[in-house]
Amino acid sequence: MVCWLEIKGKINTRMLSPRTTYGAYLIVNLAGRAFGLDSLPSEVSVKVGDHESKGIVYLRRNNGKQELEMVIMRHRVETLRSRVDRGGQEHVLCERDDGWLEIELGEFYCDGVNDKQVTMCLREIKGEHLKGGLIVEGIELRPKLIY
Repeated sequence: MVCWLEIKGKINTRMLSPRTTYGAYLIVNLAGRAFGLDSLPSEVSVKVGDHESKGIVYLRRNNGKQELEMVIMRHRVETLRSRVDRGGQEHVLCERDDGWLEIELGEFYCDGVNDKQVTMCLREIKGEHLKGGLIVEGIELRPKLIY
C-alpha cells in the first residue's frame, strides 16, 4: 500500500541488438482486492538520450470503472485527473496467455552505434490517495515488428 507509485528500470543499449526497434513492457497483475490504481492515469515513459516516448495508462482490467469510483468519488477523481499531463498516447493493459497483464511503456530504436542508457518508467505521483494490490513481475524488452 503506497501513496506514491513509481517503477523504474534501466538498461544500456550495448546489451541490445543493433538496428532494432524495441517495445518496453511492464508485466503486472492485479490482486483481487486492488484499490486506488485506476483513480488517476499512471504516466508511462521510455527515454533514450534526447528521445522520450510518453503516454498514460489506467491500471485496471478492461471491464469498466469500479462502482465505488463512479458513485462516491466522481468529483474528487475528476479534480485530480485535471492535474495529469495528458501528453502522449493512452495505453491499455493487455492480458497475456500466461495470465499476467502487460503495459507498453513505450518504444525506442537501438542504432547499435551509440552507447546510451534506456530509462523505462511508470509513475502515479499526482494523487496522494492510497493505492494497493499491484503485483509486479518485471520489465520485458521485445523487438517490435515494423510493417
